[in-house]
Amino acid sequence: MPHDDSSTPCGEREPDRLLKNRDIIIVTLSEWHGPRRIRHHLAGEFVRQGNRVLFVEGFYTLSKFIKHPDWSKLFRFLRGPREISKGLFLLATIPFLPLGEFSSILSRINWGIARIFIAGALKKLGMGDCVLFIFAYNGAPLVGHLGEKRSVYFCNDAFDKLHRQRWLQRRVMALERQLVKRVDGVMTVSEKLTGERSPFAKKIATIHHGVDYRLFEESTRSGIVPAEFNVIAKPVVGYSGVVRHIIDLDLLDYLAAHRPGWSLVIVGPLTESDKRYYQQFEVLKKRKNVYHLGQQPSELVPQYISQFDVCLLPYTTDEISTYYAAPLKFYEYLAAGKPVVSSIGPYDQDEAIVRNAKTKDEFLVTIEKAFSSNSPEEVKKRKEVARHNSWEERVDAIDRFLATL
Repeated sequence: MPHDDSSTPCGEREPDRLLKNRDIIIVTLSEWHGPRRIRHHLAGEFVRQGNRVLFVEGFYTLSKFIKHPDWSKLFRFLRGPREISKGLFLLATIPFLPLGEFSSILSRINWGIARIFIAGALKKLGMGDCVLFIFAYNGAPLVGHLGEKRSVYFCNDAFDKLHRQRWLQRRVMALERQLVKRVDGVMTVSEKLTGERSPFAKKIATIHHGVDYRLFEESTRSGIVPAEFNVIAKPVVGYSGVVRHIIDLDLLDYLAAHRPGWSLVIVGPLTESDKRYYQQFEVLKKRKNVYHLGQQPSELVPQYISQFDVCLLPYTTDEISTYYAAPLKFYEYLAAGKPVVSSIGPYDQDEAIVRNAKTKDEFLVTIEKAFSSNSPEEVKKRKEVARHNSWEERVDAIDRFLATL
């Protein structure tokens, strides 16, 4: 597909690439300084490849303020767009009205106001002819109103399945479907997400998670060991990532209880709001061989994973976990050269890459086998898989998809 460069303020770019010297808008449900997710990684890679990115942070609702007052977040929209690194700008919108996550009317009002802030930021930064990536499932009111060259919905979660009540699931599904139908193209992180949205999309592709392979290589060369591991006994069985309801705490507790000689290390924040899950996690943390090291800066995560002897993907085996066959942390584990034991696959790789287990006892046996799976050939094979699944490779795949729209 030919591209007209005359209207972009960013100058020359390769004729066969849309994501080169381009202005990009990423509208998210996340804060920039929160847990690192796919939109954060893509934003960083877009910038590395010569683009400018306006990262619109997750909306802050008045109901969130009432529950957890944070005056800095309430008024952060007054700061306007701010550059946090060369080519990367953050923007917060005015706090949203509550329930816009479920109501079409309130969603139109909220995003209608947000459009004003986003358009103002684009004008101030001299951005135009942008590619618009929407990660917010209810972001349909934005499409076609920001002068974008292309619009894409990037679906990285089964948002409707995050709610237990059927009526909430239906509302989320309806809002998401509006967006799927309206954008130029849809991308998802798994084949199952793609299959469910395919009937309603003009064009759709699966773009799996990736990894900052260079960061892990630099960490390996540095040889730095985080201080926390000075008091943590070997062997270390580790999980790195957000702790929420799809992580099987019953399984983790079983492993810690039946192998007291192992150290179970969890690196990442607890983001689950369910009170029972929170209490269960607190009980798990009280075990003497369980260490919750919390959220770490993204640039330091490789140092923590490097100290794991075996890495876990300890997901629940209910329906929602079938949407996450190759989560972000999977490729991070491989980039560190570590053996992986998983409850959810992927199932198309040999045991040097990932070993799968279904029951708690199978996990015990499989982890024990994985401890000895660290030959130079196996480590090299894992790193090679990770290298071919870097964020650079993912952006190239996204660029190819955009060329078809």
